[in-house]
This record gives sequence, structure tokens and C-alpha cells, in this order.
Amino acid sequence: MGRLFGFFLRGNDAYGLRTRLEAVGRTRRGPPVYADERVLLWGDAAGAADDRAVPVIGWGTVHNRVELARALECGPTVLDDVALLRDAFARWGAAACERIQGDWCAAMWDASATSLLLARDRLGSSALYYHDGPDVFAFATAREDLMALDLAPAVLDELYVAQTLISWPAHHGSRTTDKSIARLPPAHWLRVTPDRLEIHYYWRLEDVWEAKLPRREDYVVRFRELFDEAVRIRVPASGAVATTLSSGLDSGSVAVTAAPFLASRGRRLPAYVSVPVHDPAPFMGATIGDEYPLAAVTARAAGTIDLRRIEAADASPVAAMREVLAITREPQHAAAAYYWMLDLLRTAARDGNEVLLIGQLGNGGISWSGDLTSLPLRHERSRHGLGGMARLRARRMLPWPVERLYRGLRMPRDFPTSAIHPEFARRMRLRERRLDDPVEGAYPTPRQERFRFIRPGSQKVGAVFAELGEATGITMADPTADPALLEFCFSVPDRIYVDPETGMRRWLIREAMKGRLPEEVRLNRMMGRQLSDLVPRLRRFPADMEDALDDVERGAGAAYVDVAWMRTVWQRLQSEEGSRILDLATTVLMRGLMAGLFVNGFGTRY
Repeated sequence: MGRLFGFFLRGNDAYGLRTRLEAVGRTRRGPPVYADERVLLWGDAAGAADDRAVPVIGWGTVHNRVELARALECGPTVLDDVALLRDAFARWGAAACERIQGDWCAAMWDASATSLLLARDRLGSSALYYHDGPDVFAFATAREDLMALDLAPAVLDELYVAQTLISWPAHHGSRTTDKSIARLPPAHWLRVTPDRLEIHYYWRLEDVWEAKLPRREDYVVRFRELFDEAVRIRVPASGAVATTLSSGLDSGSVAVTAAPFLASRGRRLPAYVSVPVHDPAPFMGATIGDEYPLAAVTARAAGTIDLRRIEAADASPVAAMREVLAITREPQHAAAAYYWMLDLLRTAARDGNEVLLIGQLGNGGISWSGDLTSLPLRHERSRHGLGGMARLRARRMLPWPVERLYRGLRMPRDFPTSAIHPEFARRMRLRERRLDDPVEGAYPTPRQERFRFIRPGSQKVGAVFAELGEATGITMADPTADPALLEFCFSVPDRIYVDPETGMRRWLIREAMKGRLPEEVRLNRMMGRQLSDLVPRLRRFPADMEDALDDVERGAGAAYVDVAWMRTVWQRLQSEEGSRILDLATTVLMRGLMAGLFVNGFGTRY
């Protein structure tokens, strides 16, 4: 991920602000690629090919190169992706957003209108942050660049931290943990002038109409066409490409679809699988603790996939979490997973791969399980009983005040599976705020429930992966986050995701992968867990855990996380086994540590 960085002086520079900011920029990024009295830009592709010479910088991958090059009246092999971004924005301005398919972000300066335009791709497979001040507007793909400018005091968004700690899947929109820095949401462009800031939502997944095809099989045919194209355009014509692989449907479908494209060019597909180094059986319950055996079945069926085991045997989960915190500058939900993720990314990069295929957005889109009410009645009754069926349907008809009361009766008074400090939770009125959030309530339609999962910006994993990719030297591409594919999946009636005969969920992708995925994987209903041996891994690095707990206890984070409760979990972890202690290690210890350490270092370098 190439870094973009720049600023726009909105008024008279009476205090020499431009000189100071340019000095910071030169220290961090070298000479700017474009500069005038108001604007300085750092990045790729300054200038434009047409006569207007509009300065544009951009980063990313364009997937509809041929179509875009034809519209721009240039040959598709003449321009690289960044140059296509440059010329598209120089030609069409903000309207270019609706024409470009890919993972990208861009900035354009229009001197004639004294305005700066920022834009970001539809699903957020990039990162773009900004500071909006009365004297200066600054932006960057890395928050540390904005922090280095020291334009405003850092102001902690305490609610954001609390929501992360209790796994409240709130839609943050433009919010970040620092109120002085905003995030440009996916599928948005922003235009700033000396006296105003305008943000526009240019792609609305929620407006997609429901598809009405004659037969169930027609949905499968169309899904395959779109899925194949989503994978194909992310497999580069040159340069090494690899994939992640697990026991699941999403990564498996990506792998078995990408492998033939590469095989037709005489290339094999390396696939990286996270595996445990300790026996996961004591912690798994009804989940798959080692996903390598089923991944191997998928690889053998494809024939041209080469598996690579990612053991991360010498990686400390706490040290990896600290490293990711220094990169992203924000506490993350998946705090416990970074030991294997970083090892996987670095191994793939060391092996010479330039692109890594992932399937991160699958669950809400291509492998949607279908709403419970879409199950055939006999299957819904056998699974949930008549009482459960009645309760679900009744909740969806409840007026909002009654639904809130119902949820309040069921919601615990505290947050036992979180590290949040009780006093912090009470001060924030966290329980009441969560009860007041309509997004947390029962959804009146399956379509609304599905939109919560795949709404642009609801999952910030695209930006996190872009930042981790930049830090480890590899670009990640997610076919399951393809806009055309997601539009279709969102348009598919919910009943199509459930087999009307057997009640099997995720029917659409299972049916589409017939003949590609082996039956053992295609019909598997057990979930895999890639943190299966987290507990013994943490036991192996006690000093890292003790140091982190001590750091949080001595710092400002102690007012936000319950260190005593975290120490209790740490002591229990020394001897206890079972899925319960694994859950606590994930949600209380690791997520609590990441939030506490974040607060300790908030506004400074980690």
C-alpha cells in the first residue's frame, strides 16, 4: 500500500504554517510531488495526462482496466493502475468514483475551484484519514503521518474504546478513537474548500433491488459467473500470487477458483494455512481446532495448490498485538489473532509473493447462512421448537420501546466476558446506550439483518489489512469483497440461501462449488477456529503477559480496563482447560490488553 499524505491551507498563512507542515512532510516522506501556495501532496502519480494538468495522487489496484482505459481513450497496457486513477479523476472528478472498480484511494487538487477532493473505494479495501481544522485540512493513509503534524490535541473517543471492549458491532462511520482525526468511510468522496466540507455517499448497497430469477439454479449460475470474475480480476497477469486457506467455504472457494486460472499460465498456487503447535483438543468443544487436514483435502482436489504451514511457533501473541497496535494506532477486535497473521503475511512476502488472496468478507455475502425464518418450517421447528419460532417472529413485530424492554431484561447488568472496567462502563452509561441502539435490536426483515454484516464500513478489516500489508510488504486482495458480487448476493432472496429439502444453510455457495470443493469440505458444518492453541501459546510467554499487565496497571489504561479481572483470568489460564478459558483469553486478556495499552500510549508513539 503506497502512502498518500497532504494538506490544504484554508486561509491566510499568517503564522507560517505551510513552512512548518512542509518540513514535517519532507522529514517523513521526502520532497512533495506537488506544491503550490495552498496545497502540498505526497504520493504516486502527480500530474495528469490531459491538458488541464490536474494534480492527482492515488494508490491501489484497478480491476476494470480495459473498460476504464477505453473510456479514457488510451490503451490498457499504456498506463499502470495509479496512472489510470490519475487520469480518471482528472477527466471526471468525483464522478470517477462510480466508474472505477478496485481497491483504491485518491486525492485531487482543483486550483481553479480552490478545492481538494478525497475518495475511497466501495468496500474499504484501503485506508484514508483526515483532520478538518479551521486553518488547515490534512489527510493521510497512515494515521501516524497526521499525528506527526501536531495540528490539534488528541481527544479520546471513549465510546469507541468501550464498544471495542464489549464487542458491540456499532457502525462507526467516520469516527476513529481520536476525535481530532476522522476516517473517510468506504463508498464516499469528500470535497473540502476554504469554508466548507462536503461528504457524498456514492454507492449504496442498500438500494439494490431483490432479484427474481425463474429457477433456483439460475441464482447458482449467475453466482458462479460473478464469483469467477471476482477471483480472475484479482489474479495478476504477472507477479507471484498466493492465498490463505482454512477448512471453511470462503477461503476454500477462492483457492479452488484461483488455482485453475494460474494453472492455465503454468503456475501453481501457494496456500498458507495457520496451524496449531500445541494440542488444541482440550479447548475446542464442537469446533475444528486444526484446519490443516481439511485444507489438505481441498488442495489435493484442486491439484495445483501447494500448502504452506504457518505455525508461528516462536511468535508471542502479546508481542504481535503490541506490534499491530503500533501499526494501526487503534485497538482491534481480533487482538489475539495477530501472532499468526503477521507470520503468515511475512512468510508469504519472503516467498516472493506480491498479492495474497483472502476471503474475509465471505460470511455476510457469498456464504450468507440465511435467516432462521427462511428455514423450511419442519426444520425450523425441529431446531428451535414452536416456542423459539414464535418468539423470533413476535420480536420482529414488537414496537421499538417494547423490543428495548425485552432486550434489557435479557442483557446482563455487567459485561462478564469483557475486560471493561465497571466504573468506566457505568460512567459511559454503556448498557443503556447499547439498549438504545436500534441496530442491536431484532431485525424486521432478513435483508436488514444481512445489511448489518456487509454495510460498507461496518467491518474495518479492509483498512486494517491494507495497513498490515503495507507494513509487511504484500498486497491483499479479497474476491469476496467484490462490489458486483456483493450486489448480486444482497439481491438474492433470503430463502435461496437455505436448501428447501434438507434445511442446510449456506446453500448458494455450497451448490455453486459442486465439482470444485471436495464434498468433505463443501458439506462440512463445523466451524474452524484459528486460535485453537492460544492458551498454551500464552503460557509459553509469561514474561510478555506480566509486563503488559504491569504496563496497563501503571498507566491511564487502568481506568478503562479491569486489570484485577484480567489477572484473575491469567491465573486461571495457567491450569484451566476448555473452550470457556479460551474465550476469556481472547476477549478479556488479549482484547483488554490491546485497549489498555492503546489508552496508555494514546496521542503518542507506541
